[in-house]
Amino acid sequence: MFTLFIIVFLDLIGFGMIIPVFPFYAERTGVDPASVIFFLGLYSLGQLVGSPIWGTMSDRIGRRPVLLITLLGNAAASVMLAFADSGVTLAISRVAAGLAAGNVATAYAYATDITTDATRPKALGLLGSAFGLGFIAGPALGGLLAGNDAGGDGLVRVAWGAAVMSLIALVLTYFRLPESLSDEMRATTRSKPRPKLGTYFKRDGMRQVLLTTVVVIAAVAMLQSTLALWAAETMNMGPRTLGLVYMFVGIVSVVVQVWLTAPLTKRFGAYVLAQAGIVLVAVGMLAIPVSGTMSVLLVALGVFGLGSAILNPTFGNLIAGLAGPHERGAALGEYQSAASFGRVVGPFTASGVVSLTNLSWPFVVGAVVSLGGIALIRSAGRRAEPPNDPESKG
Repeated sequence: MFTLFIIVFLDLIGFGMIIPVFPFYAERTGVDPASVIFFLGLYSLGQLVGSPIWGTMSDRIGRRPVLLITLLGNAAASVMLAFADSGVTLAISRVAAGLAAGNVATAYAYATDITTDATRPKALGLLGSAFGLGFIAGPALGGLLAGNDAGGDGLVRVAWGAAVMSLIALVLTYFRLPESLSDEMRATTRSKPRPKLGTYFKRDGMRQVLLTTVVVIAAVAMLQSTLALWAAETMNMGPRTLGLVYMFVGIVSVVVQVWLTAPLTKRFGAYVLAQAGIVLVAVGMLAIPVSGTMSVLLVALGVFGLGSAILNPTFGNLIAGLAGPHERGAALGEYQSAASFGRVVGPFTASGVVSLTNLSWPFVVGAVVSLGGIALIRSAGRRAEPPNDPESKG
């Protein structure tokens, strides 16, 4: 599990490095500032397509080969970003990066392979903390490499740095990560028909969790795609300061997922914990546009970070528990696809809201939208169906 943690951490550093500098990078290639949010959505569009493909493939050929392929794809996409000199090449690099980022489902499936129902929340929380640590080190490193010169060569250094991180993770996967899925399990999965797109949306319980994922992640993505632009306009932040802000949110995420997710799940149950996470996300988002100082903004982002850190491993745990062991890669792939769809809808919605109002309103709209997830997750708890799989107790 530790090796998988390090691999995901390194890969997420590369992703996190790009976050605080991307708006400036896009403008450098001639993209209109109002269109930056649209370009952020292209990454999620690629992930939407890639997640179910990689998840299903990992059930059939194994987790390790899929991780190797996608890590190489991540590195290639970062190199493409370094050479991007127009909106078209920038868009291609973002879609390619999103396609490769579909490996998140595979990493979660790997974790479920090597854990039991009792140990899974802690393992998924630990894996989620790798994402949080990536968002601590990544944005901070990206901001330092870029500096506060929004048009300088530091932006290109960030893209090359992200490629190096993915390549290091690739080497570590090749030499240190064993396959988690047995030959027998893969053979059994290959003997079964491939699950059709939308298969898991047809199951009671799982359908509601997936719909909740779409709704809440769309709201979260509205914040993520707007925050850098809002902070630059409202509080005059440059890439370096933004990197430190994202680093703070990452620290909150790590603390929650390493030390709080597992005991809270054991104490209250995953369905109750998911509802609490949604409320915290909404409260944090509502507080951001009224933050007049950096200290107030950090409190608002801390509340938001607490809620969002709870949600990802909790949703993943719910999906893994509702799926049989032979289909967890595919089910988690559909979960990641649902999350990616939310990340597509969120930035595009935020872009439309900004065009009609200003950069503060996406936070308000996102908070209201996220609260709709509470009714869905409550319904999921009442209607959940156990996996129809004789081996699902593994």
